[in-house]
Amino acid sequence: MSSKLQPYLRIRHAQAGLSKTCHRSLASHAAPDRLHPQSSKLHTVRAFPTSALSYHWDTLPPTPAQLTHASRFFKLQPPTFLWSAEKFKTMDFGDSPEVCFLGRSNAGKSSLLNALLCKNIAHTSSKPGRTRLMNAFAVGGSEDNGKNRLVVLDMPGYGKGGRAEWGTQIMKYLEKRKELKGTFLLVDAEHGVKKSDQQLLAMIKDIGIPYQVILSKADKIVFPRSRKPSPKALEARLSGLRRTMESVKEAVQPDSEDDGGAVGEVIACSSEKWIEGKRMGIDEVRFAMLRAANLEYRPSIRLTSPVEIVPHEEISGHG
Repeated sequence: MSSKLQPYLRIRHAQAGLSKTCHRSLASHAAPDRLHPQSSKLHTVRAFPTSALSYHWDTLPPTPAQLTHASRFFKLQPPTFLWSAEKFKTMDFGDSPEVCFLGRSNAGKSSLLNALLCKNIAHTSSKPGRTRLMNAFAVGGSEDNGKNRLVVLDMPGYGKGGRAEWGTQIMKYLEKRKELKGTFLLVDAEHGVKKSDQQLLAMIKDIGIPYQVILSKADKIVFPRSRKPSPKALEARLSGLRRTMESVKEAVQPDSEDDGGAVGEVIACSSEKWIEGKRMGIDEVRFAMLRAANLEYRPSIRLTSPVEIVPHEEISGHG
């Protein structure tokens, strides 16, 4: 598998592990979701059709109750940094379900994870290649109840600033990690699915693990300027976003009868844009992560009491 990966999957340069002091300083930053949007440089947009941020062709949209549960799950307690690994064989093992995030360099993985986890815990940089190790974070339940918490992996990016040997280690993780329940491929909404993304998708399909495409930086399409768009302009931009999501669907699942392990939906999100007091599409991504790990909220179904069936003969008195 690594030989197939060499020509195009150039994963970021390996570097020694981060120190505990560095991780503590990262973890001390204010949690993104706990910052009031008006107190930051982010802009809030109201009366926005949030349903336009996802495209479902083989799944049902989450209910409001499921989105609320997903948001609360990620805020139960601060996320915990678990470990960094340069190679698959040096990874720590546990019993918690895992999901991982892949994507091209500078696709916004670390920024998105900080928004998802409500804490500036993952390194971010405007320069490609900032994430150089496979980094694991825990969110949700406590350590002594591992099956009710989620472990999230931030993987080095591929493409510009990458190195091929990192692709080998990532593919080993995808092929051999028993705790892995789902893979999320981040695609820059402005650029769409590139050749390197398609090649990685082909390998993920060969492995046979569930995967889903997430469109990052969707605010660059919907809100390219800081000012609020007119209703007509907003409608046109949402139509453009829809076309982008449909093109992703064609790249992910061109044959409607063969999903190849793909989750039948695309979610557009932003780690920066606030809409009605929430970050754009973040709760929807959180729900997708929990669903991949079988940790999502499932509403209970009330069964009606048994009803005695009386024969027609008894009712009519002819029995």
